Amino acid sequence: MKIGDKVKLLDEEGFFTIKNFIGNKAVLLDSYGFEVTHLLNNLIAYDKYANMYTEVTDFNAKKEDVTSKNINNVKKETIQERIIDLHIGNIVDSFKNMMPHQMLEKQINKAMEEIKSAKKDKVKKLILIHGKGKGVLKKEIYKILNSMDDIEYFEADIIKYRFGAVEIRFK
Repeated sequence: MKIGDKVKLLDEEGFFTIKNFIGNKAVLLDSYGFEVTHLLNNLIAYDKYANMYTEVTDFNAKKEDVTSKNINNVKKETIQERIIDLHIGNIVDSFKNMMPHQMLEKQINKAMEEIKSAKKDKVKKLILIHGKGKGVLKKEIYKILNSMDDIEYFEADIIKYRFGAVEIRFK
């Protein structure tokens, strides 16, 4: 690990960016730009692409139906669920010089973009992971969702997301 790498912690939600090393500890920046210090053995390298975008699909073709001759006849897959992580580190490469309101704006824009994309792609269920934090992003997302008629939404699986995600179903 080196300065600038993104990491997760064994005992905390979210991600952090390594700012500095002090002995067997690392000084980290959280997604809001606050500094925290943790032991190096509590850090896990974080791949921002690992869980940013997950789709669960229902394939309409059987394995034996797919051959090089009839590949064009296979029905398109239907996307059942799309999961989007709105933590700022998943949206921008570096947020080091961003103010909190700029980060929030990026997250809100990403949420709106993903909702529109899910509608267009006829996704049945969209899960937006907003995290727990102070609840500012969650409130903004709920304001957007309240203004939409063609959806229903509620707190996503509480056990899995710990009150840090909203599940949206399209009518």
